[in-house]
Amino acid sequence: MGLFDKIFGTNKNKGTGKQGPSKKQNLFITNSADFGLGEIELGISGKVRVDGLLAIAAMEKAAKAQGKAFTFSVMHTTLLEEGALTVPVVCTIGEDKYSLYFIYQEEELLKYKDLVKHVGRTAYPNLIHFSSIPIYDGYEPKAIIEPFQLADLRYDKDDKVAGKFAMWWSTEKDPLFSTSETYKYLSKLNEVIKGYETYMVGYVLRQTRINSGAELKRTALPDEHATFIIQAPEEKKVLMDISKEKGIRFLFNVDDTTVEYRDRFIRGAVVDLVANIIPLRQNDFPTDEPTDPNSYDWFNFMSKVVKQKEEEENMIGHQIGLLEFNAQMN
Repeated sequence: MGLFDKIFGTNKNKGTGKQGPSKKQNLFITNSADFGLGEIELGISGKVRVDGLLAIAAMEKAAKAQGKAFTFSVMHTTLLEEGALTVPVVCTIGEDKYSLYFIYQEEELLKYKDLVKHVGRTAYPNLIHFSSIPIYDGYEPKAIIEPFQLADLRYDKDDKVAGKFAMWWSTEKDPLFSTSETYKYLSKLNEVIKGYETYMVGYVLRQTRINSGAELKRTALPDEHATFIIQAPEEKKVLMDISKEKGIRFLFNVDDTTVEYRDRFIRGAVVDLVANIIPLRQNDFPTDEPTDPNSYDWFNFMSKVVKQKEEEENMIGHQIGLLEFNAQMN
């Protein structure tokens, strides 16, 4: 049974003699033929969730016709320098990678024009549109890239990870923690978050759906490390580690995370957190009771020690906050 049948079931009313609408009515306009996939005829439901599933089924069918492997993902986000770029569906047919975008009104059409400019920088550069309105020129594109926020992350308690994870690690491009962009972002966060750690823990737990509830509540930092596996942009898994000693930390897989991804993620997270701290400070919200240990002291001490070692010992290949996991540990 194909994906379409699994999701929607089979049509038991075939052969009743009742004629439906003409085959050519109410179909998306698409450029699928430009990619050697033929003219994909897809009916318009008007709901991107339904149309997305139907498009996935059609792409899977095209993959089978070519005898090629097929994979897909929905609501795929790519971290770019400007922010987060999200498309409804991405899929792979053999070695070819596609982004699928749905256009119902002028709003989506304006964003599609902007998407055309950026999609080549993602892992899915072949852009297929399914549009219910004509694709016309002569309009001003509307930005499709949005700021990356913690709300873009998701927690799944059943997730597993393996490998080495760290908050920073030395590379040829980024050899020293003390001069890295990561250090600059984390240093800024460490300064601004001081006194409001419990508010920010409550915020990140709410935004990542670890804790439910619309109201922002102070949440005490645990004495022992609490580590959560988070689904992050580009289908990556990031560890969010929270403790009274070290505060809120994000740890990335050392072997499959680029410096650019790490810095863009941290920068977005820091901007999001700072934006939520500023109103607290402006409205004179009470600060946390001082604790020992605390993340402010830990970060400053750690940074000072690392900088001294980097200057004196010509350190190479070092990591900050390294944790190692194997499948049996999950």
